[in-house]
Parts: sequence; C-alpha cells; structure tokens
Amino acid sequence: MAIRGEGWELLVRHLGTQQSGTKKRSYGTYQAYINGIPLDDISGNMCESVGPGDNSRPGNGKCIEQGRYPLWTQFGRYRSIGYSEDTHTAGAANMPGVRLEGTGRRVGILIHPAHPPNLYLSSIGCFNPTKAVTKDQTMDFWDSRGRVIAILDRLRDFAPDAFRREEMTKIDNAWVVVDPDPAVPIVAELDRAFMAATAAAEPASLPISRSSAIKTAIWMMDSYGDRLRAAVAGKQYRLKHLCAIVCQETAYKWLQWTGSMDAETIIARCVFDASGDYPGTERTAFPKNTAAFLEKYGDESTDMLIEEANITRRLQGYSDKQWVYKGYGIFQFDLQHVKTDRAFFEEKKMVRLRRMPSPVLRGTRRKAAQHPRRSLAGDQGLQRKWPAGAAIHGKCQGVH
Repeated sequence: MAIRGEGWELLVRHLGTQQSGTKKRSYGTYQAYINGIPLDDISGNMCESVGPGDNSRPGNGKCIEQGRYPLWTQFGRYRSIGYSEDTHTAGAANMPGVRLEGTGRRVGILIHPAHPPNLYLSSIGCFNPTKAVTKDQTMDFWDSRGRVIAILDRLRDFAPDAFRREEMTKIDNAWVVVDPDPAVPIVAELDRAFMAATAAAEPASLPISRSSAIKTAIWMMDSYGDRLRAAVAGKQYRLKHLCAIVCQETAYKWLQWTGSMDAETIIARCVFDASGDYPGTERTAFPKNTAAFLEKYGDESTDMLIEEANITRRLQGYSDKQWVYKGYGIFQFDLQHVKTDRAFFEEKKMVRLRRMPSPVLRGTRRKAAQHPRRSLAGDQGLQRKWPAGAAIHGKCQGVH
C-alpha cells in the first residue's frame, strides 16, 4: 500500500514472520514522510503481532489490517506528553506512545516501546519500533524508546496544536499506512544480511548510506525475489552482487519513491544518464548523443525515448529537454545495446523485469570466470566495473 505524499505519513511495510522457539512476531520496516519526502531520522524496523491482519474482533492478538490510520495523541500507561524521563529504569511508567484510530473493533492500538519483561514482543496488536534484529534477538528498550520519542518529536513539529493539552487529540493530517502482512517466514540468510550490514563500518565514499543499502536489498527481494533467484541459480555470483550493482547504479535516485510508487513504476522511471547531451559531457559508446540516435533510428523511436526521459525529469522537478537518455531500469541497461536488443527499449521491457538484462549477467559471469576460486564479493574486477559495488555488497552479505 503506497503513501499518498500528503501530510505526515509513517509507512509500515511487513517483511514476514520471525520465530524463535514458540515466540513469533511480524517483522518489517518503517519510514516517515512529510508530503512525500522521507525523513532520514525516522526510519528503522518494526515488530508487531503476527497476521493475518484482523480488525473485526477485539483483543484477537493479531496485527491490524492493511490500511491508512489517523494518528491521535495518547494518555494512560503510554503518553504522548509527560512521559517518564527516567533514563535508568527500563520500562518505568509512563512510557511514550501515540495512538492509531480507525481500527474497527480493535481499540488501544499504539506505537510504543518494546519493554520488559516482553522484549521479544510487547504487543497484542501494537507497534514496537526497533533497530534491525534477527529472529532470535530481543529488542532493546532504550533503542525502542528513543525511536518512539523521535516519532513524537517529529509529529509535534508537524502539528504542535495537538500537543498543547493532555487529552486525546487528533493530529491533523498525520497517518500510519500499513502494508499487508505476508505471513511468511523470513529467510535466515536475510536476517544475517541485514544484521551484518547494520554492524559494518561505512566507507564515506559510497553513493548511499548503510541504512539505504539495507532498504534497497529489502525492496529488491520483496518486489522481485523469485525472478532474481532464478537469474542467479547455478551461478557463482549471487543475489548480494545484484543488490550491490543496484545500490551503485540507481538506488540513490529511486529509494525515496518506494513509499509512493509501485515497483513497476519505479523501474520505468529509472531513466538516467544524459551523457553526450548534457553540457560538458561526452560519450564514446553509441549513441554519442541524441543526434546520433536520431540519425540511425528515426523520429518515432527518438521521440518515445525523449518522452520517457522527460517523464522522469518532471518527477524530479526538472524542465523538459530534447535529449535521449542512455541508462534504463534499476541496473541501468545502456542504450548502446539497442543494436542487439532493440525491443528491450522500444517495448519497455525493463518495466516488468521479466528477465535480467543480459549484459549485466554477462559482465558478472565474466568476472566470476576470471576468479573461479573467489567470491565476487572481494573481486577486484567487480571493483573496477562497479566502483562502489564491491564495498556496498558487504551490506547485502548473506543475501544468497
């Protein structure tokens, strides 16, 4: 379920179910937005009761249904104003929290910290924000508390009038948007991948941050996991290498769109690279510029690609240009390949990711063949072909 890009929105996306012995919880991510722009400091992971979502029966112990829920201030055991400032006693009353309304017959659905004695999950329907945790780890109260307070602080900045009185008040134009719970177990390798990424040192030269690389891997596996697994089946290169390439090539552009666009739209709008036409740039591969493409392929194909580029330019607030762009899709399939795969561009096959662009796989296979005894993870060839890829892949370790 996408955000609307209006007001203050907290998007909760379910990834699946974590289980440790007899204990279960739904595990996902959260990201806050104001008018569609992500708030970098309000993001992380979210734990709640397992699905399927059910708003029809009170106290059923399930997560709530997919939907869009208005936010209200809360007062009681959990408070939006006047919560405990005790920084020594975990779980001291009263803890910070904020309330969701419009939950059908369910009442008291809050965002509040995980707390003792139930740090694996402190919920029969509520949301517990957290840093990344594996299926066997408990949440940290102080981390969870800090995340709830950060949410409250941002809400207070957005709608201060709602926080002037200690009574339950609707926070104008503030919402929680909940994706459906897939109710599927989270693959252990992904658990390890996201934890490794969180713990790793972060080189300053990378095109996206550690947290953004994790979100990229989650989005790729959530949107196209089966197709990506098929693409790497029986190969030396793995899913983590494909994730690293996308982090290097395009994620810094499209990650901010994930809350408001579906996967196919995001891929369609990955039309980048104006080299050869943008002032001060040049290009050696065909087409060197728009004029070269027009000369070979004519007005119809040229106009179609110019319009595709301009749709993306408008999305970013840029004016239209009469330029044919050179990179398409999340892997930036280069326009030079129009000579051998014209249909990919003219039929817009990158939109559905029905197949992996063959040059991406050929290049990866070639690097694997050059170093058959080594994983591509540390391959100097990968470093040369995708300069940040060899570093970013570490954030996707365990994504096999």
